[in-house]
Amino acid sequence: MRSRPKWFRVHRWLGIGLGVWFALVGLSGAILVFEDPIDAWLNPHLLTTGSHGTHRSAQSIVERAETAYPLGLVEKIRFPAADGEVYRLTMRLKPRRVGAERIEATFDPVTGAHLGARSLESLGIAPPDLLRTLYEFHRNVLLGNAGSNIVGIAGLLLLTSAITGFVLATPRTRAALKRIVRINPRTSPTRIAFDVHRSTGIVFALTLLLATLTGATLVYVNYVRDLVSVFSKVAPFPTVPWQPQNAHEPLQLDRVIADVRRRFPEHTLLEVHGSPRQLAGHLYYLKRAGDVHRLGDTIAWINPLSGEMMVERSPRTRTAGEGFMHWLFPLHSGTAFGIAGQIAMSATGIVPMLLVFTGLWVWLRKRRGERIARERQSLRDQAPRAQAGSRTQDVNAPRTQDVNAPRTQDVNAPRTQDVNA
Repeated sequence: MRSRPKWFRVHRWLGIGLGVWFALVGLSGAILVFEDPIDAWLNPHLLTTGSHGTHRSAQSIVERAETAYPLGLVEKIRFPAADGEVYRLTMRLKPRRVGAERIEATFDPVTGAHLGARSLESLGIAPPDLLRTLYEFHRNVLLGNAGSNIVGIAGLLLLTSAITGFVLATPRTRAALKRIVRINPRTSPTRIAFDVHRSTGIVFALTLLLATLTGATLVYVNYVRDLVSVFSKVAPFPTVPWQPQNAHEPLQLDRVIADVRRRFPEHTLLEVHGSPRQLAGHLYYLKRAGDVHRLGDTIAWINPLSGEMMVERSPRTRTAGEGFMHWLFPLHSGTAFGIAGQIAMSATGIVPMLLVFTGLWVWLRKRRGERIARERQSLRDQAPRAQAGSRTQDVNAPRTQDVNAPRTQDVNAPRTQDVNA
């Protein structure tokens, strides 16, 4: 019982000090849960198409990209996974220069037409940049690597705030347990705000803890990986063995893709990471029904020189540690539980704003009530002093009159009368 005021102070000052940041990061996360459909809605000319028919091969799209950007280097290919989607290629312009700009170029999968491009370096509120700006704010508050540390520390503080709030809201009696998620609309606005604050925190306690814990873990993912490796092996991806560049030319992209699809016939190829011109390994992300990650639960690491699959990361090959690391992002974004999980995590992102508003309302009203109570108590304390001062004045003033005047009359007059009589 005595520790509850301490929990309350921690919860209160974390909310006051970091409440606005909690609300903004949560709101940006709520939007990013549905990043792809929102991005397509904001940029239909770049990310959607009305063409129907057989899709062109990835190799032909890469060739068109190289024609449009002769000095560009393709680093990532995102395949259209549904009707209306387009090829999305991440390219580095003038790659031999330090800090070369990266763009995303989109192509119609049926006609091969170049639909447009947008920079991956610029930030702003324009539709092409808005979702990426929100992502960078959510990840590092637009401050780069230093911002990532700030977000990680603040995430741990938010986790502390969520835990302290849960402790404070835990009912101590059976009667309180029945009222734990009840809101009485007939009470005062302050009481309603308190009930909303408590009930919302209890209802979303699990998802709030999950979002904050996984978010902080993803910020320090390298340290977490090293820690997990102590208990279960988390193997790094291998590198392609060095060979003279004239010994082998990279295989045609379409040939490697066809080979990967033969190896995984039940999967849909979503992305390929790694330039076809480079001799580094290529990552192939594959997804099938029931996968928890938005890019699929299967990753194939392919040698572009020989087409050999050097590593397969999938549910059938992952160690316990690798499985733990793989589940972090699906849990954070809600994709681990399908569309219902995404809706739940998106709603969880809105909850901090509601909690901050109701918490500040209750705190400010409580402070106002305490101030008024102190003023009233001060007036009550001053009233007896004023009355005591008045009594002192009344006692001193009449005594002079009572002693002198009546006594002269009482002593002289009656005595003269009695003697003469």
